[in-house]
Amino acid sequence: MEGTPFSQPSPSQDFTGTLADLDNGNTNANGNLGEASPAQPTAPLPAEPAPASDANDNQLPSPEPEALTSPQTTHQTAEPAEDDNNNVAAAPSTEQVPSPGAEAPSPGEEQGPPSLRVRFNPLALLLDASLEGEFDLVQRVIYEVEDPSKPNDEGITPLHNAVCAGHHHIVRFLLDFGVNVNAADSDGWTPLHCAASCNSVHLCKQLVESGAAIFASTISDIETAADKCEEMEEGYIQCSQFLYGVQEKLGVMNKGVVYALWGYEAQNSDELSFHEGDAITILRRKDESETDWWWARLGDREGYVPKNLLGLYPRIKPRQRTLA
Repeated sequence: MEGTPFSQPSPSQDFTGTLADLDNGNTNANGNLGEASPAQPTAPLPAEPAPASDANDNQLPSPEPEALTSPQTTHQTAEPAEDDNNNVAAAPSTEQVPSPGAEAPSPGEEQGPPSLRVRFNPLALLLDASLEGEFDLVQRVIYEVEDPSKPNDEGITPLHNAVCAGHHHIVRFLLDFGVNVNAADSDGWTPLHCAASCNSVHLCKQLVESGAAIFASTISDIETAADKCEEMEEGYIQCSQFLYGVQEKLGVMNKGVVYALWGYEAQNSDELSFHEGDAITILRRKDESETDWWWARLGDREGYVPKNLLGLYPRIKPRQRTLA
């Protein structure tokens, strides 16, 4: 296990040696007996094999066969220890244990050095930076995002976040960049709804002048941005007056000219087809049978157009995707 100290057990020492060194026959190199001296040990024999016998038939004692193969029969200290229950302890292993640093990687483990650089999703960075007011990061990362108007799983876009957080400079930058000013979340809330709920008349004006749809309504309660102004909060009067005023002036001011914020294909013979950006002249806003459709003219054609697809200003075109 990595990090656990271990010791390499030493092989058991072999003390058997050469049994010829214990010769008591006192033979010399010529096989003749020398003068016996019981108290004086003889010098050890050379490493060459000793002669089997000498002239006086003095033979070296033959070692026991087990003594050459099992040191335990000669040395008691090498025998395995027993505990009180007569269980023999395992002998220390002499197998070479690999060093932790040389340990082979597990199957599937990355072989190379780990990378310390983490790559974040550019859209996630743009969403967070727009909410936190990190203008420098917004300016840098927006060029790495394929579609800056792309929402998250709840339909929230960077413009939604910047508006809700009240970061006017980021809102201005995103609008000039050409993000979708009318992007709706999962309940139909557009950035204009968000600005109205904050009673921010300044942001509402910015959005309307950038092509926000003043009659866009939410899905759950079918309310326009003007209906979302918070009556009990500061700025309610100014914000609600501005938004309701734009609703009343749309199709009246500027000689009745409005702009198509989306394209539409006529479904009935009395309807007009148009493309995004077309300038349409409103001829009649009120009708006895229709409240959400206005009678309008486009070129030499006349017909009904849905008012929720119209704006007081055209949408800003997306900026060419080159580094600033």
